[in-house]
Formats: sequence, C-alpha cells, structure tokens
Amino acid sequence: MLLRRPTAVLALALAVLATAGDAAASGYGRFQFGGRATAQAGAFTARAADPSAVYYNPAAITRLEGMQLQGGLDFSNATDEYESDTAGSFAADHSIQFPPSLFFTWKDDTSPWAVGLGVDAAQWYRADWDPALFPPRFNTRLIDLELWEVHPVAAYDFANGWSLGGGVRYFFGSFEQGVNAVVETPGTGGVLFPAEIMIDADTDVDGYGFDLAAHFADTLWGFGVVYRTSVEVDGSGDVRRTIRDAPVDPVADAALRDQLPTTSASQGLDLPWELATGFWFSPYPELRTEIDLVYTGWSEFEQTFGPRPAGATTDVQRSGWDDTISLRLGLEGDVTDRLALSAGFGWEPSPVPNARVDPAFFRGDALVYAAGLSYSFPQISFDLGYAFHDHDDVTVGGQEPGQPGVEGTYSSREQVWSASARWRF
Repeated sequence: MLLRRPTAVLALALAVLATAGDAAASGYGRFQFGGRATAQAGAFTARAADPSAVYYNPAAITRLEGMQLQGGLDFSNATDEYESDTAGSFAADHSIQFPPSLFFTWKDDTSPWAVGLGVDAAQWYRADWDPALFPPRFNTRLIDLELWEVHPVAAYDFANGWSLGGGVRYFFGSFEQGVNAVVETPGTGGVLFPAEIMIDADTDVDGYGFDLAAHFADTLWGFGVVYRTSVEVDGSGDVRRTIRDAPVDPVADAALRDQLPTTSASQGLDLPWELATGFWFSPYPELRTEIDLVYTGWSEFEQTFGPRPAGATTDVQRSGWDDTISLRLGLEGDVTDRLALSAGFGWEPSPVPNARVDPAFFRGDALVYAAGLSYSFPQISFDLGYAFHDHDDVTVGGQEPGQPGVEGTYSSREQVWSASARWRF
C-alpha cells in the first residue's frame, strides 16, 4: 500500500521532540500502560481510544463498540546512583520490574451504557541500596512498593459526542521499607558498645478511591478530563531486626540479640489526588496529536514507617512535598492501513524538594522521550512502546552521617518497554 504522508508524520514528531529543554520529570506513580499509550508518553486522556481508557478516561469507553480486551507487560529498567567526594560512587540494585495490565470493555450498540474493568499496577517502585557500605543507609536503605489496582467502571453516552464515566479503585499489595541504625548495648563492666542493625518492615496494605471522567469526541478533535481522588493505603505486618555489625564484646552481643525479636508494625501512605485534562486534534485524518496537563496533589502526601528499637533514630515520616503539573505530548500517524507510528514527549517534575530528598525518593525532574508502533488486523492489534526517562541530577547535603557539610549527588535514568495486544470480539 502507498504510504500516507510519512514525511509530514515524521516532521511533526521531530517538532514535538525538539521542544524539550533542560526541564525535568517525575513523580512516583506509573502513568504509562500498554504499548500505544507508552509510545505517546502517556498523553492519552483525551483520545483513550483502546481498552486502556479504563485507566486514562473511563468516560471514553462508550466509544469502544462491542467487547474489547487488552493485555500487556510494562518492563521498567532503572539505573540509580549516588556519588560524593568522601564516599565514592554507589549504584542501587539493578532490578527489572515487569508489572502486567489487563483492561476489558463492553458496550451494546443498542444501549448508551458501557462497562469496563481494569487490573493494573498503578504504583510499582523500588530503590534498594547496599546494606553495608552505602553511607546514607541510616536515612533509608530500601523501599519496595507494589500496589495492584482493581478498577471497575461504567460510562453513559449522552449522544452529540458527550459521555460521563467513573469507577471505584481498589488498591492492594505490599509495602516494604528498610533502614540501618546504630544502637549502643551495655556489655562487660557496664560499658556501652555500638552495633549496627538492619530494620525491615514488610506490610500488606490496601485502600479505596474513586474517579470521575468526562469525554467529548468530534470527527477531528476532542477533549477529556479525569479526576482521581486521593487514596490512603495502610496495613500491618512484621518488623525484622537483624544484626549487621555485631558488638565486639560478647556480653553486649548476647544482650543485643535478646532485644531483637520480630514484632508487628503498621505502615501507610497517602496516594495523591490527580486532575488530568487533555485535548486532541487531527490536522488530517491520518494524523492524531494530543496534549495533556496533569495536576497532582503531592502536598497531601504522607508516609510513615513502623516502630524501631530504643536507641535507634526516630520513625521515618515523609511529608512536605510539592504539588506538580506534568506536561505530556503525543502523536500517532497512519503509515499504512495497518501500521501506525507514534512518538511522545513528557515533562514530569519531581514533587520532592531538595530538603526532603532521601535514598528512597531521590529522583529529580525528568524529560520523557517515547516512540513506538501499532500493527492492526481486523480483530487484533499489537502495540509496542518505548520510553526513556532522563532525570535531572539532584545534589543535596545531610545524606552521610557525621558529615553535614558533605554534598552527594543522586542520578537516575529509566527505560520502559511496553508490549500489549488488543482483541475486538
């Protein structure tokens, strides 16, 4: 088949990417689900033209006729490092995350109602530093948050292009944090001997939230808006205390081991509310462009850590973050009747002020560059997306114990691969 204006498609893609400056990006929730939306840097609020609309804009599922299903995997590969003149360079554990997602929609062409269901991993974040040598381990050594979201939705088509929708969001999963602490234990002759221990709290957490959405679609343009409520997830679990560097005195060592039982603890965090708006238009039918703005209420974020033994530092409590406004641009162009190419650019500012940076949440603002392709058959389509998250370096003090004047630098880069398939029954 003949190509459909490929030069114009490529030119517009380059124009979008060329707008990137020395800005930055990123909060800590996931915003890219499925190959098609990932390839457009998550700019999908206004179109939401496949079953991932359950997440991006529930009101848009009224445009998806019949029964449709989308499933996929999103592979995340982050490189996180810390460096200072006194400590040298340290890299966090290099782990590949691969959270799946599944979206289902159904609409009878004789009814204005549509329903859908999404199962995704809205929060999937891990930072794991060396437990023995990493200097800021006394602030935080490990955070591992894996939250699943079960999201039933319904939408009503008012005709003339308008629809409203929304649903219930149930979150459940695990939340683990780890930190090192130095404690002093009485030994021979009552002398206090220092020891380093590792404290790990692992809890099962859950919580509820809601979303409400509106959508308008005309032939060559449309817009959408989605409000997602804040969600408090909390739960209980175990706190494990392990000796990493034992006291040199055998009496102190024995006394310390008697004081380190496994105990219960509670942990929780508040996921922020979010308001996403998007506008799309087609300069001509084969090309679709979209711009999204997302306001996230990170200033309401709070997070706590379970109890610690006497003599250790105080509980971890995180708050005082900043609200953020993210910018996402995406375009999709038909090359042939079956093949479409996509590109995207995002600006994702970090909500964490420098004064609040620690080894758990250290990534700076990020620029997101994305690209991908979709290939469609009459009843099934395959989507592949790639995004590169280029975070600003963050230089802060107070990370190394006993050296308040020393500054260290955190750097981070992340790659995201998304592969998904869409079935139309």
